[in-house]
Amino acid sequence: MAKRTQQKEASSPDKDFIREAIERFDDGEAAKATLMRRAQEDFKFAMVPGHQWDAHLTAKRKKRPCYEFNRLRQMIRRVTGQQLQNRPQIKVRPAEDGDTDTAEIINGLIRNIEATSDAKIAYDNALVWACAGGVGAWEVTTDYEDENGFDKCIRIEMIEEPGQVTWDPAARDMFRRDARWCFVSSLMPKSLFEKLYPGKKVVDFATATPREAHWWQQDTVRVAKYWWKETQKRVIYRLSDGRIVDAVDFDPIAPEAAAQGITIVEMREVDRDVVKCCLISGADRLTEPVEWPGKYIPVVMNWGELVTVDGVQYYYGMTRVGRDAQMIHNFELSTMVEVVAKMPNSPLTATPKMIEGLQSYYERLGYDDPPVLLYNVDPQAPQARPTREPPAQFPAAFANLSAIAIDEIKATTGIYDASLGARSNETSGRAILARQQEADISNYVFIDNHLKALKFTGEILVDLIPKVYDATRTIRILGEDGAEKFVKINTLVRDIETGEVKVINDLSRGKYDVVVSTGKSFETQRMEVAEIAEALSRAPGPLGMIGQYLLVKNLDAPGLDELLTAVRRVLVAQGLLEPGENDPPPPPPPPPNPKDVADAELKAAQAQKTIAQAQQILATTPAQVEKTNAETAESITRAMAAVPPAALLPPTAPPMGPI
Repeated sequence: MAKRTQQKEASSPDKDFIREAIERFDDGEAAKATLMRRAQEDFKFAMVPGHQWDAHLTAKRKKRPCYEFNRLRQMIRRVTGQQLQNRPQIKVRPAEDGDTDTAEIINGLIRNIEATSDAKIAYDNALVWACAGGVGAWEVTTDYEDENGFDKCIRIEMIEEPGQVTWDPAARDMFRRDARWCFVSSLMPKSLFEKLYPGKKVVDFATATPREAHWWQQDTVRVAKYWWKETQKRVIYRLSDGRIVDAVDFDPIAPEAAAQGITIVEMREVDRDVVKCCLISGADRLTEPVEWPGKYIPVVMNWGELVTVDGVQYYYGMTRVGRDAQMIHNFELSTMVEVVAKMPNSPLTATPKMIEGLQSYYERLGYDDPPVLLYNVDPQAPQARPTREPPAQFPAAFANLSAIAIDEIKATTGIYDASLGARSNETSGRAILARQQEADISNYVFIDNHLKALKFTGEILVDLIPKVYDATRTIRILGEDGAEKFVKINTLVRDIETGEVKVINDLSRGKYDVVVSTGKSFETQRMEVAEIAEALSRAPGPLGMIGQYLLVKNLDAPGLDELLTAVRRVLVAQGLLEPGENDPPPPPPPPPNPKDVADAELKAAQAQKTIAQAQQILATTPAQVEKTNAETAESITRAMAAVPPAALLPPTAPPMGPI
């Protein structure tokens, strides 16, 4: 009976589940072991002091100095500094019935998720690992927004080092979209493990099998977040309002939806991968499996350089290509320092009798500077005394080889002196910028792969947001300038005219594309606008007033909000700016002055009188003109009749006399 019970226990679902998980973990660890070990060595070589001399060279040099002159770290920081100065942003744009306003809400929500999660820490850590070691990682998680509530929110969490991530070796996609499983593991003190998971098995490290030794160490326990996919058949509906929903989610609320006019238009059966997750140790399942609301395993890999050769994927960072040159540089400079340090202490020439009894004194001469040189007089050479040999000449070959090693580091990493801010052979500004741009282009693969990782993060968020923020609630969104705004999402309202129920700010409707924008940060752009506005503010007239407004708007100083409001109110009142939603309505016009009203009425009456007189004159003028013309013609006729005909003849010229 006991034997049957033991067999039943050995084949229980939990045991089978753990056995399969451990086998998968071992397969993934074996597949990544070589590349991950080299990535960790590269990271330590470039970023952790004391790791640029391997055990073989250190043993060969014995007690001789092994100095480090780390040039790779600064070159790696040159690449990562670009991302710190010009942070890329995840942006969503509508596609296929996507709404522009909803896209703006999703954009603002993503910014808020990144801000509340301190996502910059996760992004920066992964990029440093990618540049130095060849790969970094972060993950997307969900959590309750408040310990006293039920609303959930999305977080972006840092994975401290990529060795914590173990993927399905069969996955080939750059971001492992096709992976069937994944582990994110970390070591936990045994005392904390026993406190958090009482009753769970703890394996003694001394008796652990080779497989268990990976999970159970002397004072720590490995705890892994185990992700896997299960294929399930699902029925989906296309509703009359355009949404596509799962039958399992819609069927319970179908009567209520029908009362609101929402009906099923089409249905079909599909195969869908369901992502699940639970915590495991090397012996037990620590939590119950939960179904992840998204369709992706939410672990994002940030690669350095990723290449495939003979079906095997290789990854590496900047350290790998510059490592040998850096080791030569360290070796040559260490040797050169050693040689120079020994030059003042060249060996002494003396007979045994001269140093007899003074051996300890002469041993100290290698590191001490005594004021008096003691010696014994040798009877066989009474005129002789201990003398130093001429010091060896400084070996110029060491300096030349060190300079060659430095040039090789620059050549292999593609970063030269101008890119690091040092004076080089470039003299003009254009030449310096060209050399800096050359360095940017040669290492842009690291920035480009970082942008691709951010884009995949955006895809995870766009898929996850409608499923996490699915209830009617008020959320905070952030603008590009960091200004916060609160909006209400998934709100049901009834159209007064049609009676149809609509959902306002429905985050589940429409499809959206994800892009990653690069360029100057908002703070940098704001300062540049302030410089332009300062120049415009000196211009006379309306242009100068608008420049003053832009200058005040883009300055970062306390107490400017009231000034900005006052300046904007003046410009809106003068018609130089369009009134916005938050602008106060224009003040009503002041009542007219009674004296001005009386003067205006008098002037209006006088104007009416003048118009009437002008109209009367215009009516009588044609008849008066005709009468005057007739009288003038008659007077001219009478005057012509009274004149003699001879008077009308032209005068005759007098006769000409003799010449």
